[in-house]
Amino acid sequence: MSHGTAPDADRSRHGTPDGATDQFDWARIERSPEFRELTARRHRFIAIAATITFGSFALYLGLATFAVDFMGTTVLGGLPIAWLAAMSQVLMTWVLTSLYLRKADREFDPLAERAIEAYAGEEGEPEAATGRFARTGARATAAAETRR
Repeated sequence: MSHGTAPDADRSRHGTPDGATDQFDWARIERSPEFRELTARRHRFIAIAATITFGSFALYLGLATFAVDFMGTTVLGGLPIAWLAAMSQVLMTWVLTSLYLRKADREFDPLAERAIEAYAGEEGEPEAATGRFARTGARATAAAETRR
């Protein structure tokens, strides 16, 4: 059988396609209260941000479709309301992105650290993180300082 698209049962038993074994019990991590809290808070933020984004875009499209005269009204020295409404979409995207980044730094990252520490605490003293869990630069320094 060709290995191009066919599933390989041995691959799932022995780790990743490159032969490396997975050293983390992802099912146990996903069941942990710390991880559940992290994902619940992230999902809540994303749901609110998505609702705001899609709601404002739907409002903009509705106004552009059904209130053509209103959207054509000029204000502030000849700028049409439609142009200001379109630019508000861009501004809103930047604001929501910056809010997410701020929330990630102040809330999601510490929760992720707690989830990692809880998992590492159950497994014994962890070795230095490698691969995608390795931290470098300022974030590694900040993470090390919060653990002290």
